[in-house]
Amino acid sequence: MMAEQIKKDEPLVLLSIGADGNLKVVSGMNKDGTLNTVNPTKENSDKFFEINSNGNPLENFMQKFSGQYETPSHIGLYAIMASAVDKISGFLDKIIKVNPDDKVLDPYKVKPEGEAQEQAQGKYQPLDLNKVDWKEAEKLGISADDFRDALKAMAYGHKSPGLVDIKANIDGEEISVKARLSLEQQPDGSIKIQTHPYQQQPDFDKPFMGVKFTDEDIKQFQQTGNGGRVFDLEPVPGGEKVPSLVSLDKLTNRFEAMPLSEINIPQTLKNAPLSEEQQGKLKAGEGVLVEGMDKKVKPGEEPSKIDRIIQYNAANRNFDFRFTPEQREQHRQDRAAKQEQSGEDKPLKARKVGDIWVRPIQGGVELSREQFKQLCDGKPVWVEGMQKPQPKQQEGAKQVEATDKKGQKYNAWVWPDPEKGHVRHTSKHPDQIRAIEAKQAAKEGQNVKPAAGHKTQVAVNNDGKTNEATKHAQGKGEALKSGQTNPTAKQDEKKKAQEQKQSPAAPKKGKSKGVGGL
Repeated sequence: MMAEQIKKDEPLVLLSIGADGNLKVVSGMNKDGTLNTVNPTKENSDKFFEINSNGNPLENFMQKFSGQYETPSHIGLYAIMASAVDKISGFLDKIIKVNPDDKVLDPYKVKPEGEAQEQAQGKYQPLDLNKVDWKEAEKLGISADDFRDALKAMAYGHKSPGLVDIKANIDGEEISVKARLSLEQQPDGSIKIQTHPYQQQPDFDKPFMGVKFTDEDIKQFQQTGNGGRVFDLEPVPGGEKVPSLVSLDKLTNRFEAMPLSEINIPQTLKNAPLSEEQQGKLKAGEGVLVEGMDKKVKPGEEPSKIDRIIQYNAANRNFDFRFTPEQREQHRQDRAAKQEQSGEDKPLKARKVGDIWVRPIQGGVELSREQFKQLCDGKPVWVEGMQKPQPKQQEGAKQVEATDKKGQKYNAWVWPDPEKGHVRHTSKHPDQIRAIEAKQAAKEGQNVKPAAGHKTQVAVNNDGKTNEATKHAQGKGEALKSGQTNPTAKQDEKKKAQEQKQSPAAPKKGKSKGVGGL
């Protein structure tokens, strides 16, 4: 490994593919130049063959080992820091199995001379994970599995694809939180792990780097995740304003900014040329329709072109690809048609539409899929050959075909009636039925007869009639209430008081005169 690529006080260990196809740590070398290896775990750390990258042992080791190889380019060894074995080895092993020529492996490949391969100069080069302060990273409590799945994206300057569990110290108390991780290169060449903690929801009310978001900004963030315009931010309060694009990290619900000076818009995107106008709009944070881009070809597919709305995402440091409204509608229709087609072989099942259960069999006739769909949509369907269920026949009775009351099968309109609360079978169309029922209701409303419970009320209040139970109320001019046939307790007390008042007083003794004395 080249001295400028690693910390001088950090010893190296070498990794090689073992007989089982997995990446192993070199623990020693036999006299014939073959390697002894162990699994890359902390438990085996005392068995690792450590090498000082600046000393002669590495050169001697490589000279002896590389003698068995005829090809001088790469001999299947990878060099990483001893302190990072459990973090990096799993990541390298995963990449090697997928694509051993992936350029993300370049910083770790060892050449026969004992040096790492020179990285090709270019814009998008992976970071050398040997420069990461792994001891500091251990304080975050991140598992090796989390690193293995996230390191490739992080090596290219992106955040981890998902949230990982980390340990954080808040007010002297250690708690576990979820966060995305990223790697940030420092001025001295070292690399630090940055954490991007998760929060419950975006804080649209709080100013972001001196900018208060407008209602239109908030609408853009909610719809696309991007601000859609250039923001003049103040990274340092009261300091110089920096024109930037702002996007919402949908995993952490936090805002991320990218200065315009660091955003490079290419002249072509997926082999589709971008006009100066398109480039300018993309640089300004707008969404732009780009046509004729190469579609990523999956196994068994033919190459094809796609049209998408493109917008720069400051949180992901990359472009978002979105369907146009027309494409979304077409996709929805295609998906619905596919689901309907895939369900054609499945039996129809009863479905509750509103408060009505709609069943696929009506009057003993199994409905077609189209009829059932129309019925579920509230539309009437014409069904022929239906029959009413017949009472269970006694044993030995003559078996007859089930028919309607007139002895025939029947045809009818089948339709859900929300007012009745069930599916109806009628010989006339529902529109005709509703018209007939409306006329009947209007006619009956003119000749409404009182219900049985109201007959007494009508007789007393309207017709002036009385009976033994109600004559007291009539005498006082009190109307009976709805459904009342007997006096209330209050009315009964009034009745007794009235009777006492109307009865004649008893004659006093000695003062009464007989008829004969007149």
